[in-house]
Amino acid sequence: MTYKQRYLCASLIAALFAHRAGAQATTRAVDTVYLDALQHAAETTDRRAAQIEILAAQSALRLQTIRNERLPSLSGSASAQYLSDVASVSSVLGGVLPGGVQIPTPYHDQYDASVTARQPLFDATRTRRVAVEHAQTAESAARIQAALWQQRQQVNDAFFAIQLYDAQQRSLDASVTDLDARHTAAQQRVTAGSALPGEVLLLDAELARRNQTKRELQAQREATRAVLIALAGVDFASDAKLATRGESSSLPATDDANATRARPEYQTFRRTLETINARSAELSARDFPRVSAFGRVGYGRPGLNALGRSFNAYWTAGVQLEWSPLNWGRTKRELQVQQLQAQIVGSDEAAFGETVKRTAIGQSGQITALEQSLVMDDSILSLRARVLTETRLRFDEGEITSAEYIARQTEYLSAQLDRDTRRVRMSEARARYLTTLGREVR
Repeated sequence: MTYKQRYLCASLIAALFAHRAGAQATTRAVDTVYLDALQHAAETTDRRAAQIEILAAQSALRLQTIRNERLPSLSGSASAQYLSDVASVSSVLGGVLPGGVQIPTPYHDQYDASVTARQPLFDATRTRRVAVEHAQTAESAARIQAALWQQRQQVNDAFFAIQLYDAQQRSLDASVTDLDARHTAAQQRVTAGSALPGEVLLLDAELARRNQTKRELQAQREATRAVLIALAGVDFASDAKLATRGESSSLPATDDANATRARPEYQTFRRTLETINARSAELSARDFPRVSAFGRVGYGRPGLNALGRSFNAYWTAGVQLEWSPLNWGRTKRELQVQQLQAQIVGSDEAAFGETVKRTAIGQSGQITALEQSLVMDDSILSLRARVLTETRLRFDEGEITSAEYIARQTEYLSAQLDRDTRRVRMSEARARYLTTLGREVR
């Protein structure tokens, strides 16, 4: 059989196996797990995500406390005391008043029980404190969202590691299948006496080595899959396909002023500044007067009449003004502290933006380098495939040894692994770039 005939037979056999594999694939649907779904699941599964609801519940309780300050407050008190001296009009005027009138002297033991009601009428800090509470809750929630965003990079690491293992596994499977076929041919030649047993032993050793590599890759894949399942909280089958929903042809440019503004950290900075502004307004309102109405109902001896000698009920009512206009510059200094804090937040935001931009520039350069390398990978692999096809025909004819065939097949496998690795790295680099910029990976 000529080289051309053998080549045609090999092509027909490969097509037959591809057809049978396609028919089997239609009978069993393989699940597909998408990267963006895993990222969102990882954020939801993270225990810190529950803190947002806890923060909201805490804020609701504090806001209710502030709102309840508008309601009247009641307080009660009771006392019993003995005075060493009491007011005596008779002693001041010489004992007995003209006409023989005597003014009684109060008891030295005195008793009093009262209930006081206070109704706030005006407090300028109340609405400001409500605004501070809302701002602080929003800031805390933004910090949690920024922390959860970091989970996406960990999902990226595990996701693309599995994709790389799968690509390497497919290439190794194809190479083992090819070596098995060559092993059969070499065994036939040894049986026929046209080749030495070493030809078969060499193929046995290479097959054992590659099968060992496959087992190692499978173990690493399962370990990484377990990590990804733990991160996302979503279980998926071992043979599930991991994929992205599609890569856009263009990515945001790093020199775009708004390229990185989608990062959740910027929301944190904005919420922090809002908290500072709300707290500054609340500090300013502390210098305003507070007005409240009060009423007191009591029973005791002597009551409101200091000279009374019997138990009596009494009541008082009025309006109270509280104001401290002089605090020796305390409010001004506290406002200056808030202004300085705002400057710190601004510098942190600028530094964060520069860090993200530098990271994005490096990732963009990596994407460009991978794009340029991928252009040559297909060409290199095509040339290696042609060399391997010719080598395979020569080996089947007994013109070359197993060592030479393994060398050519290893070169082809290396080129195939390089291409597959760069393809996965390209997808990973694009995903990392978008995650760095705060964009959704589709």
